[in-house]
Amino acid sequence: MLPQSHVAYTWLALTLVQDRLRLARDADYRTVALAAMASDLVDKPLAAAYFYRKQRAAVLFGHTLLAYVGVLYWMWRRFPRGWVHAAAMVGHALLDRIWFFPDTLYWPLRGWAFHRWRKQGSEQEGMGNAYWIAFTRRRELWTWELGGLLALAYVVWRHRLYRPRRLLTFLLTGRPPQ
Repeated sequence: MLPQSHVAYTWLALTLVQDRLRLARDADYRTVALAAMASDLVDKPLAAAYFYRKQRAAVLFGHTLLAYVGVLYWMWRRFPRGWVHAAAMVGHALLDRIWFFPDTLYWPLRGWAFHRWRKQGSEQEGMGNAYWIAFTRRRELWTWELGGLLALAYVVWRHRLYRPRRLLTFLLTGRPPQ
């Protein structure tokens, strides 16, 4: 899944939790977006720098059960109100359907290797080409991305972020105007 869809689905979930359950009213959407992308913010630079070329792996440390449990425990102990951010990071695992990559999810319990991507093009074409091939061959991925676009549209509509002042307030404060 692409980063914008991770953020969009997470913001949709946060909006619904705020509206329906009246929880996390003071959550900062900007930091929640970072938490939703945390796994990729850790893994993709590592993959680009080393792991993709050497091991054909792009889903690494940030996508392990060890990382998710560690973040949940750390947030629960240090920042009791940080559950929103921990939930956003775990939501990333759900959206990536990480259970389909057991070598990564259970790393290092199943060995030191991460899930290997199939050979997609040449070494020089790298990770970007692998994503392109995946998206052109697996049509269901477009459904997930379209869902992300609809989720973002709902958040924009719900908070009326199509109005310039409201959007500016949202961008500067990380909270939708009331």
